[in-house]
Parts: sequence; C-alpha cells; structure tokens
Amino acid sequence: MPLLISGCVSYQSSDFVQNIDQRYQAGQYLAAAEAVEQQLGFMDVKTGELQPVVARSGEVLLHLEAAENWRLAGNPRRAIAHYDALENLFKDKDVQGSARKLGENVGAALVNDAVRSYEPPPAERILTNFYKALAFWSLGEKDNARVEFNRANERARIAVERYQDMINEAERENRERSGDAYRNLQSSGVKNALRQNFPNMDQWQVYDSFVNPAVAYMNAMFLAAGSGSDIGQAETLLTRVNGMVGGHPIIAQDLLNIRERGRLRGGVPQRWIVFESGLSPVYGEKRFSIPWFTMNAFIQVTVALPELVNRTSRGTVNGVALANQTVEFLPLARMDRIMQTEFQKRWAATVSRAVVSAASKAILQDRMAKEFGPLGNFAGMIYANASASADTRGWHAMPEQWSLAKMPATQIAELRIPYGSGMATTISLPANKDVLIYIKQPSSNAAPYVELFYL
Repeated sequence: MPLLISGCVSYQSSDFVQNIDQRYQAGQYLAAAEAVEQQLGFMDVKTGELQPVVARSGEVLLHLEAAENWRLAGNPRRAIAHYDALENLFKDKDVQGSARKLGENVGAALVNDAVRSYEPPPAERILTNFYKALAFWSLGEKDNARVEFNRANERARIAVERYQDMINEAERENRERSGDAYRNLQSSGVKNALRQNFPNMDQWQVYDSFVNPAVAYMNAMFLAAGSGSDIGQAETLLTRVNGMVGGHPIIAQDLLNIRERGRLRGGVPQRWIVFESGLSPVYGEKRFSIPWFTMNAFIQVTVALPELVNRTSRGTVNGVALANQTVEFLPLARMDRIMQTEFQKRWAATVSRAVVSAASKAILQDRMAKEFGPLGNFAGMIYANASASADTRGWHAMPEQWSLAKMPATQIAELRIPYGSGMATTISLPANKDVLIYIKQPSSNAAPYVELFYL
C-alpha cells in the first residue's frame, strides 16, 4: 500500500489519509467508508456492490477507518464485519513468531520503525471492542455486546503486562549491545538531546493504567441496565472510574445509587448523555541530531522520533439543548491523556530502536567514507538522512474527549444538537423512561451520530 510506505512521506500527510480525514471531519461517513472499501478492493467502483469483508493482512488501519465510518453511517452490520476482521488480525499479530519479530526489528534498525507491521496500541484495540459493543447494543444483541465490553476490559489488563514485557525487552537489548553502543545510549549528549526535544513529557498527567474511563463508564451503564443486569460488576467499574476522574458528581451519584439501591437512579427516571467529540492527537515526526562516537570519530547522526501533535478539532459540546435549556456537560475522559499514558510506556523502546538505527547508518557512513572517500561519505549521509523516519501511523477516528451530563426525564422533550451553519439534529425523547443518549461528533461541522439506549 503506497500510503503506508515511509521514508518519503508520513502516514498522516499522505493524500489518501488526508482525503479520508476530510470526509470524516465533515461528517461524510458513507463517502469515507466507501473510499476505504474501494482501497481494500471490497467495493465495485462501477456498481457500488460490496464484497464480503476479508481480513487483509497489513491493513489494520484501513479496517479501522472502514469500521467506524460504517457505524457512523448507520450500517452497524458492515462495521461489525470489519471489526471482526480486525479481531483476526489482532490474533495474528499477538501470536506472531519470534523469527518474524526478529526480522522486523532488524529491518527497523536498517531503515526505520515504519517497516514493522503495524501493531495497534491498547487505546485503539480497546476502542475497537468498545465501538463493536455499541454496534451490537444498538442492534439489541446484548449478549454479543457483553462479550465485546468484556474484551475491552481484558485488553486493558493485558496492556499492563504487554508494556512491562516491552520495557524489560528494551532493557535487556540495551544491556546486550556492544560496549560502544551502550555507552552512547547512556551518554549525556544523547540524554540532553532527548530532553531538549521532548521537554514536557515529564509533566504529562497520564492515567495510572490503560483503562479508558469513558469505556468503563459505558460498560457499567450497560451492566446496570434492565434484565440480566450485573450490579456487582457495574459497581466495580464505576468505583474504578470514580477513582480515575476524581470528584465527578454524576459518577459519584450513580455509584451511590448502585450501592444503596442496586440501580442507577434513586428517584425519578433520568436521561444520561455521553458526548464523544473532537479529534484525538496524531503522531508527527521530530528530527534532530545526536552526538555519536564510532571507533574512529565523533559524528552527528540524524534521529527521527514520533511526537504527539494536537489537531484543531473544532469540536465542542456547547449549544446542545434539551427542552430549550442548555445542557451542562462535565468532562469524563480525554484521549490525549490515554495516548500519553501509552506513549510514555513505550518511549524507552522507541528511543532505543531509533537511536540504534541511526547509529547503524552512521557506522555504515563511516565505513563508506573510508573505502570510497568523499563520494562514499556523501552517499552514506544521503541514505542515513533519507531513511530516518518515525512511525507516525495511527487511527484517526478517535475523539478528543468524552463529556457527561444527566437530567430528569419527567417530561417529553426535544434534544437539539447543532452543527454546521445554523443546522441541528433534533431527537424527541419520551417522558418517564431511563435512557442513555450517546453522541459522537468529530467536528462542529459534522452532523452528529446519535444513539439511544433505553435502560
């Protein structure tokens, strides 16, 4: 796939990705989904006929984009088909053999991290199961939704072990490196260069674990709802969320009701609104030089590392009204904190691979200079600079934040969600029914996706 070839153009700057992003941000979910289907070869361009979804190895990101755009376009079955394909691809990646992993690590050292097959971080895997759970819930298939919520919880647990293994592996690899390489990695010059180019990382307010508070909250609402409810597990999840977000009055009240009454509400029926808005950060590339000592000389080598870059999402919860009264939202979760949590965990391994890759090219440049003189030195320098590239791949349909509101459901009322220039989506809500209203809107220009779950 041309859009995944690195070294010349970053993932998010490729024409295809930008085209999909523009359609998604404009709320053109069907057009975005069909464009990805054509790219995957699952849609006849002339007839528009869709073919069965087959898991395409190496196309995780395309399946992710297709799945979520189909869900937002109102086709949960097609979305689930792509999410099923992703489940198979995740399993293949999880059981990938050591020989293949070693080959990819060697390739990363010779070229860059983007030659490795894409391995979605926990945030993307968890949201995959979360959105799939919402799709099943919207279809009334609660047993399947429960399975996906359970998988989302399990992925958060596995992530803790996975990243600890990654940290241990990076430390082991560093210890096993040759003396010169290890000393260079630990040198003050390398550490200072990293500190100068990533000065704010130590100040990030990361979550303590890989749990997404919004996913856990929605899971708790699902478990506490209707027949077949699991109040005990709902209480466990709400307790965890309450501890993560701290001092949230709606969550605290929900938790109190479950503990004291065994249900989500204490008195009159309620309306809960979860608003998923905006655009998550993406990965950009930062290139800079670090000092490196070879056996023969001191040189400067070019390193390229990923960095989290905020997008101008133009997403807002302002203006949402219920019965002509402005809805007051409170923050629930932020995607940047979730991504920062993961970024910090894998930082040491990412730096180690990038620096060793740069050093390998520097040594090659040094040898070419010795053997071929100035021409060899120039050729080695060109290769080193051209192949220095960070892995900037990532799922772009993730939100900036989740917000939460709650109010009584004692009267028939209209929910109004504005978008674009003076337009709005309006939903009529019945009286005296507990309902969870889930809204997703990537930008203020996009028509919102709205789903009602009666509890």
